[in-house]
Amino acid sequence: DPTLWVITSMTVVNILALLIPAQGAKLLLIFHMLEVFNHSIVLQNVMRSVTYRSNTLLQTAGLAIVCIYFFGVVAFILFPELFQFAEADIMGGRKLDPNNNSARCTSIWKCTLVVLDMGLRKEDIGEAMDDISWSAEGGDSYRILYRMLYTLLFFIIVSTILMNIIFGVIIDTFAELRAIKDETDKDMSERCFICGIERFVFDQLGDSSNGFSQHIEDEHNLWKYLFFQVYLREKNFDDYSGGESNVFARTLMLMKHPQTHEVMRDIDSGKELKGAKAQVDLSWFPQRTAMALRRQRVTPEQVLQEKLQRVEKRTSTFTSRLTGHLQKVLAAAPPPKAAAPSPDQSPLAQRRVDSPASPGLLSPESPFSPDGAGRGYLGGDTGRTGATGT
Repeated sequence: DPTLWVITSMTVVNILALLIPAQGAKLLLIFHMLEVFNHSIVLQNVMRSVTYRSNTLLQTAGLAIVCIYFFGVVAFILFPELFQFAEADIMGGRKLDPNNNSARCTSIWKCTLVVLDMGLRKEDIGEAMDDISWSAEGGDSYRILYRMLYTLLFFIIVSTILMNIIFGVIIDTFAELRAIKDETDKDMSERCFICGIERFVFDQLGDSSNGFSQHIEDEHNLWKYLFFQVYLREKNFDDYSGGESNVFARTLMLMKHPQTHEVMRDIDSGKELKGAKAQVDLSWFPQRTAMALRRQRVTPEQVLQEKLQRVEKRTSTFTSRLTGHLQKVLAAAPPPKAAAPSPDQSPLAQRRVDSPASPGLLSPESPFSPDGAGRGYLGGDTGRTGATGT
């Protein structure tokens, strides 16, 4: 139980604060300020965003440690002396020392600690290393390239990719938990816990504007169902009615002695001891039905269907109005003017442009139309076959 763990941990902290003689032992009482997490769902989701995907975070952190160890080995082999710092400079009265721990890269594990400390805190291992002069000759000239490649790979692999993966997992988990909480709150406020019918169904069919509120307070009150369970536990089993026996058989059972199989009774009151079943049957709950809807003789599916029909009707009305406006705009637009024939056009082209019976090449009256309605230019029954010869 999480509550038991919280109480136990706070008790241990109190005992330690009283028993430790050190002066700073009273600072352990600051631990009690974490009690605020126990009263805020948002803060609990913040903590769960780290622990919810703990397996993924631990594996990614392990990969980051392996990469840091690899960079520590490379630093120890190639340029261990670059991690040795000279005396700190003083500027403006402030000491400038990038290596606060004054660590020296004299072994692999020390190089790894330096890379872990300086690389993660500053997100750039190059700040923890001495510079190499560009005027170096011999083998030192290549070490400049090695140092640049070393610091660049550390920045890309560790500082950019791995750290962003860890932060991304935490942020995505927090967003997922927040979405789950919002969906839960919406389901609790917009849906009846007993019958599962949505709020808008009762608000549309109710006699008043608070149809859903009246429904969950009068018809399907959650606390009344809970009180009914308590009532069944307190009532004598032999006094149950038919309906009560039915509900009892689905949700509760008589506690029996494991050896004698006799019904166990309370010592003070003498009543039978009852307990909840391992598999509770809630089929006696009204599913997708309510007395208010039965009076209206309407089901939730019918209400949803009527709502969809109203949306379709509005859509069709809007479409017809839009079509009428477009037709009016097209009717009011001036007709396009016919282009004047050029002097170099043939008589056949001029006649096809000027003739009212031949509006265009793609019209049904055109001799070149696909349906073949217009014939004569290519030898038909119109008697104008001679016009096609050139």
